[in-house]
Amino acid sequence: MTSRRFTSIVLLLASAIVAAAVSRPHAQTRTPDVVAIKGATLLTVTRGTIQNGTIVMRGGKIAALGANVSIPSGAEVIDGTGMFVSPGIIDCHSHIAADSINEGGTTVSSMTGIEDVFDPTDVDIYRDLAGGVTAANVLHGSANPIGGKNYVIKLRWGRTRAEEFAFEGAMPGIKFALGENPKRRGGGAGAPAGTQPRYPGTRMGVEYVIRDAFTRAKAYQKEWQEYDRRKKAGESIVAPRRDLQLEPLVEILEGKRLVHAHSYRADEILMLLRVADEFGFKIATLQHVLEGYKVAKEIAAHGAGASTFADWWGYKIEAIDAIPYNAALMTRKGVVTSVNSDDAELSRHLNTEAAKSIKWGGLSEDEALALVTINPAKQLRVDNRAGSLEAGKDADVVVWNHHPLSTYAIVNRVYIDGQKYYDREDDQKRMTELAREKESLVDAEKGERRGPTTTEPPASAATNGATAAPPQAAASTPTGTAGQASAIRTLTRGVLAITNARIVPVTRPAIERGTIVMRDGIIESLGANVAVPSGAQVIDASGAEVYPGLVDAQTTMGLEDPGAGNYSDANEFLDFNPQLRAQVAFHNDSEAIPIARANGITTIGVTPGGGILGGQIAVMDLDGYTWEESTVASSAGVAFQFPRLGGGGGRGGGRGGPPPDRSYEDLKKERDAQLDRLARLLDDARAYAKAAGPNRQRDLVLESLVAVVDRRQPLVTRVNNELEIRDAIAFADRAGVRLVIVAPPAEAAIAAPLLKEKNVPVILRDVLTLPSRQDLPHQASYTAAATLAKAGVLFAISVPSDTNARQLPYHAAEAVGWGLPREEALKAITINAAQILGVGDRVGSLEPGKIANLFIAKGDPLEARTTITHVVIAGRDVPMDTTQLALYERYSKRP
Repeated sequence: MTSRRFTSIVLLLASAIVAAAVSRPHAQTRTPDVVAIKGATLLTVTRGTIQNGTIVMRGGKIAALGANVSIPSGAEVIDGTGMFVSPGIIDCHSHIAADSINEGGTTVSSMTGIEDVFDPTDVDIYRDLAGGVTAANVLHGSANPIGGKNYVIKLRWGRTRAEEFAFEGAMPGIKFALGENPKRRGGGAGAPAGTQPRYPGTRMGVEYVIRDAFTRAKAYQKEWQEYDRRKKAGESIVAPRRDLQLEPLVEILEGKRLVHAHSYRADEILMLLRVADEFGFKIATLQHVLEGYKVAKEIAAHGAGASTFADWWGYKIEAIDAIPYNAALMTRKGVVTSVNSDDAELSRHLNTEAAKSIKWGGLSEDEALALVTINPAKQLRVDNRAGSLEAGKDADVVVWNHHPLSTYAIVNRVYIDGQKYYDREDDQKRMTELAREKESLVDAEKGERRGPTTTEPPASAATNGATAAPPQAAASTPTGTAGQASAIRTLTRGVLAITNARIVPVTRPAIERGTIVMRDGIIESLGANVAVPSGAQVIDASGAEVYPGLVDAQTTMGLEDPGAGNYSDANEFLDFNPQLRAQVAFHNDSEAIPIARANGITTIGVTPGGGILGGQIAVMDLDGYTWEESTVASSAGVAFQFPRLGGGGGRGGGRGGPPPDRSYEDLKKERDAQLDRLARLLDDARAYAKAAGPNRQRDLVLESLVAVVDRRQPLVTRVNNELEIRDAIAFADRAGVRLVIVAPPAEAAIAAPLLKEKNVPVILRDVLTLPSRQDLPHQASYTAAATLAKAGVLFAISVPSDTNARQLPYHAAEAVGWGLPREEALKAITINAAQILGVGDRVGSLEPGKIANLFIAKGDPLEARTTITHVVIAGRDVPMDTTQLALYERYSKRP
C-alpha cells in the first residue's frame, strides 16, 4: 500500500470517528427534576413579556413563571441575566430525519407513513434543535395529490427509537399536494426526462384525483357503517375487506386525521377548500400557501390554518406571486398563520424568519413570535401543551442570548419536557474534544499526508510553459474585456443631499449627525458640517442611518429571471466560455432587481456558470434603462468552475458525484486532464498576448484571457471543499494566474491558513447553510467568517441566487452572532466585496469621488426587522416600488 493511500485512509478514519460522534445519538445528562431560570426576560407570547422574571420547570412541565416567583429548595438555578426565554419553536413543515419522503408510484399514497422511515440518528435533528426548534411536523413529500401520513415529533436528540420522538397526544395527519409538484410525473412543469407519465398532468386532474378518492372513501365508510349496524343488530356477517389506502381518508371524514395541504396558487387553494366543503371535512393547514393573501377571506371562513414561508419567492413558476407580506396579510384577515421551513437549514433560524413579518406587514413582536410558537401549535392541535410559556404546559423552553427576533440571537439552551437537550457551552466542549482527537490521528501521519493533486506537473511538460507564480495578489482596479481600465461614469445629473443622518462610511468612523452631498451621481462631500448647495434635492433622514449600498459579489440575477418564463441565460454548455460577456445578457427589467434593491442591494457581481470557464463576471448596478447604463465594470474576472473528481466537463462544469465502479486513480487522471487543457489554453493566451500587432488574427477566446494571464484579473474559482481549494491554489501557482476562491463557508475556514499564506481572497457562498460535512459542528458555516477574519483573509459574503439576494444582510448578521465583529460583517457585504470584484475605488464605501450608491435605514440594516426607506444608485433616489408591494397594496384593500 502506498503512503499516500495509507494516509488517505487515516484521514478518512479520523473524519469518520468525528462524524460518528457528531451524528450518533449521545446520551443526555439527566436534568434535575426542578430547574429555575431567574433574572431573564420571559417572552410568554400569549401573556406579554415579563422583565426580570423567573420560570420554574418541574416534572417536565412549567410549574410557575412571573416576576415574583419563589424558587423551590433543591432546584437547579440558572442565572438568566441578560438572556431571553421563549417557548420552543415549532416547525409546521419539516422533512428532517425522513429516509424517504415520496411514494411516486401512485397518485394516492395514504397507506404510507413517515414514522416508518424516521431516522433517529439524522444529525439534522440536532442541528435544528440547536436553532431552538423543539417540535416539528415531519411531512410526506408533494409528489401525490394525496400523500402519506405525517409524524409530529419532539426533537429528543439522543433517543434511539423512532417512537421515542413522538409528540404524545398530537393528532395524526396526512399530506396533500396541489399545483406543479403532483403534476410533474404527468408531464407537467419539471417532469423528469424520459419517465413514464403518471396521471394527473393538470390541476384539473389533481382535483379529480382527490374527489375520486373521497368518493371511494365515503362508499368504504358507508360499507363499514352498514357492517357495524348489522353486526350490532346480531347478524352474523363477514367484515368488509380492509383498504389501507382509504382508511386514512375515512379518518379525515370523521375528524380524526388532519389534512396538511401543499399549495401555491389562489385558484388551487380555493379549489381544495370547496372540495373539502363538498365532502364535509376541514383542511387543517394549507402549507406554503404562497398566494394565500389573495383568498385569505375564504381561508378564514373555512377555518383552515396557513403555514407559509417568510419571503421565499420566484424559485418556480407558481411562486412568482409570493410576497413577504403574506403572513401578515393572512393574520390580519383572521387566519391562524405560521411560518415554516421545509428545509433543515431554514429551520435553524425560524426566529429570524418570523421577524421579517414585522418589516413586511407591520406585525407586533408578539404576533411575529406567535408565527413560530403558538400558531403552529394551534395548527397541530397541541396548543394546550406547547407554543407559549404558561403554567401547566410542557416545559419546552429555549434560552437565547438576545431577543429571538434579532438576527444576532443564538441559542444558549434548549429544554424539552424539562430535560436539557442542547447546551451551547457543553456542545463547544464536546466539539473541542472531538477536534483534538481528530487532530491527534492526523498528526500521527502528518508527514505522509498527500499534497494537492496538481502541484506536480508532468515531468516532460514542466508547467506547460508557465513560470512559477508569486503569491496571489489582492484584487486590483477592474479592466474591461480588452484589458483597458474603465472610467467612473454616471448618467445622473443634478444635486441630491441627505441631511441629519447617522452616516456609516464603513471605511472610517461613523458620523453621528451629518450630511452627504451627491452631484451628478458622484459623492461630492460628507461630514458633520457640510453645507447643502442651493437648489439641491434634500432628503431629511432624521433618526435614520445611511450606509453604502450592499454588494452581492456573486449572483445570477439578471441572467436568470423568476418571471413566468422562468428562463436562464446563466449557463452555456461548452467547456471553455471565457469570451462570453455577462454584461450584454443582463436583463434590467428582471423582477428580481427591484426586490433585491428594496433591501439595500445596489451592486452585484453577475456570474455565468456553465462549463469549466463560464464567462466574464460583470459588475452591475441595480438601476438603469439598459445594461450599458448599469455597468460598473464589464469584466471583473472569469468564472472558473473547478472540475470535481468524477464530475466530468461540459454543462455546469462537471458538478455531481463520482460515478460508480471508477477507481480514484482514473477519476484523478480524468480531472487532471481537464486542468491540463485549461493550462494549455492559458499558455496559448500568453502567446497570443506576445504576438500583438496588426497582423495578429483576432481570437475572442484568447483575447478574453489576456487579462487573466497578465494577472490583472483573477479566475473567480468555485469549489466545493477544502481539497479543491488546495488543488485550485496549486493549479494557479502552476499556471501563473490569480485566484478568487468561491467556497462553502466551512470549507474556506478549514483552508484559512493556506488562503492567508497565498493571499487569496474568498467569497463565502451562503452563510445560512448546513455544514458541508457530517463531522463539522452545527455552527461551522456560521463561524467561518470569524475564522477567516481572525486569520487575516480578505473575504466577502454572497448569496448566489437571483431571488434570494435580498437575504444578504441576514447572512452577514448570522456571522456576527457567531463571533464576527459587526464592522467586519458590514465590510464583507460592501467594501470587501467591491475590492474583490476590483471596483473598490468606485463603490462599497461612502467617500468623495465614489459612485453615490447608498441606502437609508430606520435602524441596523443587518436586523430583519429594520425598514429601508430610500435607496440611491448613482445619485438617483430610486423608487421603492416592486411587484410584491403592488400585490400587497392591492389585496390588503380586498373587502
